[in-house]
Amino acid sequence: MRALDDAETQNAIHAHGLDRPTGIGFAFLGAACNILYDWHAHDYHQLMYAAGGVAQIETDRGLHILPQGRAVWIPAKTRHRSLITDGGGASLHFSPEAVEDRSRHVRIVVASPLMREMILFATRWPLGASETDPLADAFLRALALLCGEWLQSELPLFLPSAAHPSIRRALDYASADLAAATLTEALRHAALSERTFRRLFARETGLTWQNWLGQARIQMAMGLLIQGRRITDVAADVGYASLSAFAKAFAQIAGEGPAQFRQRHRSGAS
Repeated sequence: MRALDDAETQNAIHAHGLDRPTGIGFAFLGAACNILYDWHAHDYHQLMYAAGGVAQIETDRGLHILPQGRAVWIPAKTRHRSLITDGGGASLHFSPEAVEDRSRHVRIVVASPLMREMILFATRWPLGASETDPLADAFLRALALLCGEWLQSELPLFLPSAAHPSIRRALDYASADLAAATLTEALRHAALSERTFRRLFARETGLTWQNWLGQARIQMAMGLLIQGRRITDVAADVGYASLSAFAKAFAQIAGEGPAQFRQRHRSGAS
């Protein structure tokens, strides 16, 4: 994973025109892989579709996990940083006046076939196209109206974050590879004793380290299951050697077994 500093992140923002938005909106395809963008914000709402692997969006509230085939809504002026894994995706940006969003928080939403195709179709219109092309303006306005409906289908893929720099380092370490994350390595990244780490972690996140890691693994598994992946493969991918232990942990957090969860969400998306 390559972590961009503030200057590199601002250069990437400028390259995509996010620091000088214009018109009703614009879109582009992103090809970045395994890139962690530093904290930033932009003046337009963003709807990002994960065409490839899983991505993560972090705000002051916490971490949002974006599985492949789903989309994340980032309201205008929301400070965030993003980890884009393999595969890249498509990114749309709408004028704040184009989409009414009273909740003002980041959310992961189901990407229906209609949403997916419209997002990908919109990538033919870059920054400024809506001001000169009537078709681009009309299409993007229709897409913006549909966003209001799509934002009602939020998925529960969220984890609390932390403000303390030592705990943030531990969370960054764990988030980069949830399956391999251990307390020993988390302590090393945090540069804290175990007693201090546990106290600060609970204060910052409201969870124990083990509870946070368990929830993170299960929420990552939710994203993978929505894609239709085999349950045995998903269990291994998120760090469970035992399928029964995975199913038990999944049911405790999700309120249903992994097979039922996958079927329900895939049916809903269809």
